[in-house]
Amino acid sequence: MLTCFAGLLGFNSFAWSQFQAGSSDYLYLPAFQVLSAAQVQMEINLNPEQLSKLKEIGKGFKQNTWTQQPQVDWTKLNEEQRKAKTDEMRKSYDKWAVDNKKRTEVARKEIEALLSPEQKIKLEDVELRQYSAPMLLYSNANFTEKLTLTDKQKEQLGQHKEKLQKRMAELQKEMEEHQDQANKAAISVLTTQQIEELKKLKKDGFRGLIAPGQQKK
Repeated sequence: MLTCFAGLLGFNSFAWSQFQAGSSDYLYLPAFQVLSAAQVQMEINLNPEQLSKLKEIGKGFKQNTWTQQPQVDWTKLNEEQRKAKTDEMRKSYDKWAVDNKKRTEVARKEIEALLSPEQKIKLEDVELRQYSAPMLLYSNANFTEKLTLTDKQKEQLGQHKEKLQKRMAELQKEMEEHQDQANKAAISVLTTQQIEELKKLKKDGFRGLIAPGQQKK
């Protein structure tokens, strides 16, 4: 269910898998983010040497990410000071953005140089599936117009979209059923007295869970 929602929100499968795993080894590759996925690396047949070099590029690029300044207590600044601090932060970011654009171009060329012509073609196919197909399914106007899709093609895309939405609705219902079962299981571990106390807390809007020191006077 969550994976389907991730797709709707714009996550592609490789990014979502890395997000789920919470991996500290996530490989961020500028201009070729899709290569961060182990599945894609296998699909285009990267060899160990290529993968090692990609990791070096990703590590080097990650070290240059923009670091925000320490948290500013804006309440202690007057209007003039807030404006000055905002301008300072904006200039800092703008400078980083310019440098980052240059680093991205360098990294892009380094990655391209690593790949064989066959691997580049396979990578283009992967990117087409990851990025373009969702835009087609959800009837992006720019895509449908520029590709001059026929009525038949639009109908077919609509059928695929309807099939996806139907499956998502089924998964939603299944998820709700699992959640209901989990809720019942959680309640079942409580004693009768604890259940009554829980009912009271619910009736009071769970205000009873707030520690005395946290309650507003």
